[in-house]
Amino acid sequence: MIKVVYKDVDITDDVSINRCYHDMYAEGQTDTLHIRFNDNEHVWDGWNPQTNDEISVEYGAIKTGKMFVQNTKPTNGLYEIVATAAPASYKDKKSKAWQKIKLKTMGKEIAGHHGLDFESYGVTDVLYEYILQKNESDFSFLHKRCILEGCDFLVYDGKLVMYSKSYMEEQTAGESLYIGMDSDYQYSDRSGELYGKCKIEQGKYKGTYEVQNGSERVFIPELDFPVNDNKEADRYAKNLLRMANKNAYTGYVYSTILTGYAAASMTVLENERAPSWDGDVFLTHVRNDYGKGRSKL
Repeated sequence: MIKVVYKDVDITDDVSINRCYHDMYAEGQTDTLHIRFNDNEHVWDGWNPQTNDEISVEYGAIKTGKMFVQNTKPTNGLYEIVATAAPASYKDKKSKAWQKIKLKTMGKEIAGHHGLDFESYGVTDVLYEYILQKNESDFSFLHKRCILEGCDFLVYDGKLVMYSKSYMEEQTAGESLYIGMDSDYQYSDRSGELYGKCKIEQGKYKGTYEVQNGSERVFIPELDFPVNDNKEADRYAKNLLRMANKNAYTGYVYSTILTGYAAASMTVLENERAPSWDGDVFLTHVRNDYGKGRSKL
């Protein structure tokens, strides 16, 4: 059964849910909740929901955590709410000069600006002498900086969590994901698009990073960020090569609602039909459709 808490009040018995699904993302965007109510009696209009009102959903052991209303859509007999794990301010664009700032301090400051707590896992705390944030939202700016440093962040239940991708991959998988003979799944092998080397050059500074994956393709990224020395250029080349290659092997699985699986975590894949793909995998996106009782990982 779906439990809905709105502004700290359990409203489950007062509403009729028409559809409800929750998207959890490991990187690049905040978690999102879509919930649609049957509203023939115009109950929601009387409650007059506002941007940043808090809402959360529970489905057994699964919890969305604290979410913030972003927009509402009343229609004939229905009322739809879209909420995100970060308040509406996360989309605001701004300009700021960051000086003598460490990466984790930057993350903590950005989190605090949006009323969020901050945690980090395995992140190397590099120092920046000067970085310009120019007419860009805090989350977009931080995401791009994290990519250069081999990390990323997610937002869950009032907290911004920054993590190193390699650190997370080294963690022991907490769950196994078994894919039986009748399971609905799809894999994608784009190994032919892999790059074997990344090269960076900006002014007098150059950086390279190479991996032994059988590819002779060279990735030369467009640079919209400053490079301050060769050591930094090498570091960026390593992490940008990782980013360019990350989607060479991907897949998804549909199933009944699954507990214990979250974005930005490791799981062990066990496929009865395609065992050559078995092993540790990183979950980038988890959708739980509570109305249909289905999950997509």
